[in-house]
Amino acid sequence: MRLATRILFSLLLLFAFQSSYSQLDGGAFNSTGSGFSVVSLNDYQSLGVNPANLGWQKTSHKMHVGFFEFGLSIYSEPLTKSMVYNDLLGNSTDFTDQSQRNDAIKRFTDTELLINISNTLFGFSYQDEKLGGFAFAVRQRISWRSTLNKQASEFLFEGYNSPYFDSIVVQPNGDTIGYSTNPDEASKLYNPTDISHLFYNEFVLGYGRKLVDKENFKFYAGVDFKILQGYGMLNYNSISATQVEGYQALSPSYGVKYDEPTPSELTGSGWQTAGMGFGIDIGVSFEIYQKTRVAIALNDVGSIKWDGNVYQGENVPIWKIETPGIDNYNIFSESGGIIADNSSLGKWEGLKDKTVSTPMHLRAGANHQAMDELAFGLEILIPLGSDDLPGAYVNPYYAAGAQYSPAKWFQLSAGFTYGGGYGLNIPLGLTFRPIHSESTLWEVGFASRDILTFFKTTDPVVSMVFGFLRFGFGGN
Repeated sequence: MRLATRILFSLLLLFAFQSSYSQLDGGAFNSTGSGFSVVSLNDYQSLGVNPANLGWQKTSHKMHVGFFEFGLSIYSEPLTKSMVYNDLLGNSTDFTDQSQRNDAIKRFTDTELLINISNTLFGFSYQDEKLGGFAFAVRQRISWRSTLNKQASEFLFEGYNSPYFDSIVVQPNGDTIGYSTNPDEASKLYNPTDISHLFYNEFVLGYGRKLVDKENFKFYAGVDFKILQGYGMLNYNSISATQVEGYQALSPSYGVKYDEPTPSELTGSGWQTAGMGFGIDIGVSFEIYQKTRVAIALNDVGSIKWDGNVYQGENVPIWKIETPGIDNYNIFSESGGIIADNSSLGKWEGLKDKTVSTPMHLRAGANHQAMDELAFGLEILIPLGSDDLPGAYVNPYYAAGAQYSPAKWFQLSAGFTYGGGYGLNIPLGLTFRPIHSESTLWEVGFASRDILTFFKTTDPVVSMVFGFLRFGFGGN
C-alpha cells in the first residue's frame, strides 16, 4: 500500500474546497428528513433516485430549474464532534508529546471514516400531462470510506518513528528515511485495512410518464441515462494475510507522484479526465386512491472505463517510509504525504485501462397523504453487487418520516434513518417558499442529517444540506 494513506489526506484536502452534499437523496433539501425520497422527489430532483416520478407533477408548475443544491455528510468514529469541527475542519493544535500521538493512533485504529459529497450544479425539468416529464442535470459525486488497522495508523502519525522501521538514515540531501530490516508483505502488514474513493461528474437526461390512468389507480415508469466523467478512483483492501486488492486512477490535481511509469499516464496538471463511462436508472411508481404512492427504482447500473494514471497494486514487502508522520488531526493542512515506499518497481503496476462498475443499488418506498398538510412514509435502500466497490453503500439503509406543511410558504421534514454506514440518525429539514403562486415558485431551505449530533460527542454525523436557488415556472 505505497500510496493509499497519502491519497487519503490529499482527498480530504480536496473535499474542503468542493461544494458537497450527501448521496442518499441527491442533496434535495426539500426532501431530507422525510424518509421517502424515492416516492416524493419530483422534477429534476428525481433523477438518480426514481425517474418515474417525472411522469406526475407534485406542484402546479410545468418547469423547474435549480442551481448549487448541495450538502455534506461526515461520519467519524475516530474523532469526536468537537474534534471534527475544531481539528479536522478548523485550526488544529500540534501534538506536544508522544502520548497525544499514541491517542491518535488508538483513535484511528479499526474505526471508520465515511464521507459522502455531491453537488447539483444545474437541474432543469419540463413536465406535461400528455407528453410526460423531461429532465436534465449536471452533478458531482464524491465518496470516501476508510478503516485503518493499527500498523497503518502508526505509519500515519509516527512515520519512520514507528517501531516497525528499526533503522533510520539521513540522506546526503537531508531527507530522513526509515527502513525495516525485516519487512512484512503489505497483505500481512495492513490486514485488515479498507480504503475506497470515487469522484466523478454525471450528466443525466431522464424521461418519465404515466402509462396507466384509472380513477383509483395510476402507474408511472421512467428511465434516465448518464454520461460519467471520472476524476478519481481508489480501492485498496487487505483481503487476507496473503492477498491484497488494489487499483487506482487519479487526475493530476490529486498531487500523487508516481515512481513507476504507466501506459495510461496523464501529463500536465489540473482536473483532467481519468475515465469515462455510462449508467442508467430505471423506476416505476403507483398511485392508489389518490392518497398512497408506492415506488421502486434500480439505480447506478453502469461502469466507468478508467484510462488515466491507472495502476494496480501488488503484494510486496513494505520496507521504507519517507515521512515523520503528521503532527495533528488537521488532515486538510497536513496532506503532505504519508508514503510507505518500496524501491521495487513491481509494487504498483501501470495499466492501460481498467473498467470498474458503479455501485448499483435498489430503492423502494411508500407514502400516504393523510391530509393536504401531512404525508408520512418509509423507504429502504439495498446495495447490490460487491460492497468493496468504490462508492458502494456498506449496508442497507432504512428510513421513515413525515412532511408537514402548516402554511403555504413552509414545510417541515423529519424522521428516523438507520444504516448506510451512519447508524441511527434523526434528520430534520426546513423548506421556505418566499414566492409560491400558481405561476411562480421560489424555494430555499436547509437540513441536517442527524440532529442527535448536536447532543452527543462521539460517533458524530456532521452534515449539511441546503439550497437557495430552486425555482418553478408556468402554471397548468
